[in-house]
Amino acid sequence: MQTIRTMFAHMDWANRQLLEALQAAPKDEASQATLLFLHVLQAERIWLTRLRGESSEGIRLWVDDTDSLDCAALIEANGSGFQAWLDALPEEELDQPVAYRSQAGAPFETSTRDILIHVALHGQYHRGQINTLLRQSGADPKPVDYILYARLGEG
Repeated sequence: MQTIRTMFAHMDWANRQLLEALQAAPKDEASQATLLFLHVLQAERIWLTRLRGESSEGIRLWVDDTDSLDCAALIEANGSGFQAWLDALPEEELDQPVAYRSQAGAPFETSTRDILIHVALHGQYHRGQINTLLRQSGADPKPVDYILYARLGEG
C-alpha cells in the first residue's frame, strides 16, 4: 500500500512541476501541451469519481478550451481527493473489483489496484509527451522522473 501512496504523492508533485512549466511558457506555444495536461487532470478526476462509487458520466475527458478549467484547482482537488481516499482505503480492498461505466457508457469491473496503477502510469506517460511538446515549442520542460522526486527527499 505504501508503494501506491508514494506513486500518488509523486503524481501530485509531477503535476505541480508541469503546471509551473506551462505557466512559464508563452500561452500560444503551450496550448497543445496544456490541452494534453487537462486531459491528464480530467482522467485523474474521472477515476477518482469512479473509485468513490459515483458516476463520471458528465465529466469530459478531453477539453478543447484551455481557459475552461483551472489546472491549479484540478491539481488541488485531485491531489487532496486521492490522498484522502487512499488514507481511508483498507489494504485488503485493493484487489476488490470496482464497477463503473466508461465515458462511452460501457460497463466494466476492474480491481482497485489496477485502476490506481493505471492512473499513475497514464499520467506519467502523458507528462513525458507534454514535456516533449514544451521542448518543441521552445519552452522549458520540467523533469518529472520519480528518481528526481526521490532524490529531492519528496518521496
